[in-house]
Amino acid sequence: MIIISDKIKKIYPKALLGILVMKNVCNPNQHDDEEFNRCKLELESNLRKKFANLDRSDLKKMEPIKTYQDYYKRFKKTYHVLLQLESIVFKSKSIPKVASLVEVMFMAELKNLLLTAGHDLEVVDMPIKLDVASGGEKYTLLNGQEKELLSGDM
Repeated sequence: MIIISDKIKKIYPKALLGILVMKNVCNPNQHDDEEFNRCKLELESNLRKKFANLDRSDLKKMEPIKTYQDYYKRFKKTYHVLLQLESIVFKSKSIPKVASLVEVMFMAELKNLLLTAGHDLEVVDMPIKLDVASGGEKYTLLNGQEKELLSGDM
């Protein structure tokens, strides 16, 4: 179940949320899947071709990057997908080799330029609530570290 607060509707009226629930998935730390690696290389190549003639200021003006960048600026941050995209396109870096599900999320972010997050459904407190933080609320990252939300964050 998902609850969307009135506060979020008022402060962020254009906010969108998508949720995909997967069960019984395999998440190997290392993989030698040729097809998966081919898909990663293909995505990297396509991104380099697509954005080769642009610079950082051009990327920041593109949607949906612009919307995210405007949001992140409130918190003196840079949209991390922009940083990932720059490292692939301008610095010829590769998508890092980590756990497969994390790599797939990186790939989805880069392909769609949309923020993507993954959570272990078994430890998510239900119902899921989309709200505006007062500041100080905490959540646990996939790596087990606690993160504190800033006031005004979603």
